[in-house]
Amino acid sequence: MPFKDALWDGSDPLYAPCLSWSGRDPLARQARWKCPKKYLSAGYQVKSVKVGESGHPDDEHQLDRALRCRQLTQELVRWWDSLDQARIQIGTWHYLIARYKSDEFSPIHEVKGNTKHGYLQQLAKLETAIGHMRIEDLSYEQIKRTQKAMEDKGRSASYVHRFFNTLRRVARYGKALQIREAAAVAETLGEMRFQVGAARQVAPTREQVYQIVAAADATGLPDFAVGILIQFEFTLRAVDVRGQWLPTDEQEGGIIRNGKRWQDGLTWDMFDADLTSFSKVISNTAKSLSEPYLFDLTPLPEIQTRLRLLRPENPVGPVIRSMRSGGLPYTPSGWSQAWARMRKDAGLPENIWMMDVRAGAVTEAKSLGVDPYALRDAAQHASVSTTNRYSRNRSEGANQIVQLRRQK
Repeated sequence: MPFKDALWDGSDPLYAPCLSWSGRDPLARQARWKCPKKYLSAGYQVKSVKVGESGHPDDEHQLDRALRCRQLTQELVRWWDSLDQARIQIGTWHYLIARYKSDEFSPIHEVKGNTKHGYLQQLAKLETAIGHMRIEDLSYEQIKRTQKAMEDKGRSASYVHRFFNTLRRVARYGKALQIREAAAVAETLGEMRFQVGAARQVAPTREQVYQIVAAADATGLPDFAVGILIQFEFTLRAVDVRGQWLPTDEQEGGIIRNGKRWQDGLTWDMFDADLTSFSKVISNTAKSLSEPYLFDLTPLPEIQTRLRLLRPENPVGPVIRSMRSGGLPYTPSGWSQAWARMRKDAGLPENIWMMDVRAGAVTEAKSLGVDPYALRDAAQHASVSTTNRYSRNRSEGANQIVQLRRQK
């Protein structure tokens, strides 16, 4: 590859691989990035991309054009490396998985960055297990043998379920591409069911959540303390409070760290001036529930007080920040690690996980007899069935029914 070892370290900011000019006017020529024929023949979907407005090769937009050309070429390099021509043969699962990961119109590009990251992890497992096989060789019997081999190795039901869900996605994409063998596998998988892992039955109680908050206060982590309170009281996901870091390119604005941009967390512009409410579009359901939720803070004076103490003179940017990272927002691992430290300080058992804070809120609300549909809305779910998976202490619920029937 002629640009494989090109200078990507910024030492040549004018380096513009694959740049092509068209047009006769020397002051208004059109700049385009063009994919070399070699890679188009191999299946790369992006043939040509306009890079900036019409102009002259040496005008003030030269740096921006070069940057865009490097970005597009890096995407091409990643696609080529993932294809790995030396070992991938057309008609194998390696080939179809590579296309699912790299094709321009693959559905993998339509999901959020954190979801895509999880998909890529599962695709790597798929490649290891069946990548060498030809697509048509994955019969019903072979699928069942693969499932049994996983179970014999002690893989959990959740692991097996995720594996075959990933296989379904890839097979359906092959069907959309009119690959007959993939369509047959997709139909076979459509007739099969794989056990879903058992839902967790442990969730933090209100008392335990407030013990975590007290430990955070004692340690000097006011941002973490108020973040956990907001998660619990408003039944929010951690990502909608602390945010997340997703891959970006050099032109993206916002807060950038190690090539990733922060997004989805609470920002000060979401809160009104008196801190009586805040509004937010829920990240996980932004497509199905696009209207922002309006959360009322007036019943929660403790959270209001904590927010007033955190609010800077010029309240802009992220609300929840980590002092350990110089005031940048928390990473997911940093948030979980802080929970683990506070859990230890509070003397709580290790099976009280941060990821179960929402489940604790749902469980508490359900025990109070909240209407299932109100509970669904509080949990920002599209369906009651999803909310039910977050409800724990089912024995307590069953015993409440017994008591109510006796009273009647």
